Amino acid sequence: MPAAATNQPQQSAEGREGRAGIHPWLGVGEQLTADVLLDGKVLARLDDTATLPGLKKLPAVVFDLPRGLKRLQLRGSLRDADGRAGLFSKTWTVRDMAPISTPLYDGSRPLIERVRAFVEKTELAEVAAPRLPAGTTAEAAFQQLERRLHVQLPAPLRQLLGEADIQIDDSYFLAPQDLGTVSELLLKGWGYTRNGGPTALDTLLPETVRARYDRSVAVFVEVGDGFGALAWDPAGVTPREPPNTWADKGNPGARPATSNEGVWYWLHQEHIDEPELLLDDNYQPKSAEAALINVFQRFALSQAAYPETEDELVIDSAHPRNLLQLSFDGPKKPRLWFRSYDYHYSLY
Repeated sequence: MPAAATNQPQQSAEGREGRAGIHPWLGVGEQLTADVLLDGKVLARLDDTATLPGLKKLPAVVFDLPRGLKRLQLRGSLRDADGRAGLFSKTWTVRDMAPISTPLYDGSRPLIERVRAFVEKTELAEVAAPRLPAGTTAEAAFQQLERRLHVQLPAPLRQLLGEADIQIDDSYFLAPQDLGTVSELLLKGWGYTRNGGPTALDTLLPETVRARYDRSVAVFVEVGDGFGALAWDPAGVTPREPPNTWADKGNPGARPATSNEGVWYWLHQEHIDEPELLLDDNYQPKSAEAALINVFQRFALSQAAYPETEDELVIDSAHPRNLLQLSFDGPKKPRLWFRSYDYHYSLY
């Protein structure tokens, strides 16, 4: 599967086919063989043997998702680690989210226009004029931060925060004048201390994570079961550093980009010492635009991505990277599940 679409040449989502990858979740030693049929036509074959438990970031098979798809069928066999095999055949009725998600993926338009069009169509977020103190401009706030931290903020971030105040339920993008480092956010609003005591950052965090939080810019605050945030580290990644994303055992670790534009990541109070890096399928940092879109995937589109019945498969033919998890309740009972807008697996 190609790298994230936002790292590819921009194009309109209209008339573009999305792609899907099937990610089996098998027990070690289990062997899966299956045909993938779209509206009755065999378009791909899946052969996978699990050497590690859990979901993998990279799919076992990839295929195009045509607009207007009605049914997806899997038929094949699952052989357990002891050699016992069971045949299965399962057909799902497809529900496509493209009618509501397409504006977000229309690369021919500026990001802020895409966000406004998405919100107007779905009402899954709120967009208002920027909240700025009297006599202050967004540009002045950006420049002040850049001078203080000795960084140059990514252009998509400047555009998005400079032109809109955006909130998704109780979570929100920070206003230009409120931007600061992750460490400042933790110390100011989350109840942590710099040193001394059970909530001290020098106690809770490894030195490398503490340094990352000191230089990173916090952009979006998640308010829910505890606090979380999206942040940008201008220093990027070190070779083979752990991505800390859910599952994906045996991954090669992060790989620095040819042109270092930093790395985006999520952090949360529940695992404050393990920021989750946003990496593409080559394990290189995703672009700023992809990271900012991930906010809407993870918190807005996720609200509409659940199947209504066991026989329904949600897809998004506007999404360039559909993640379909395949697991089994028994050797003859496959379950196929769209995870691209899942809280954890949307980070893939």
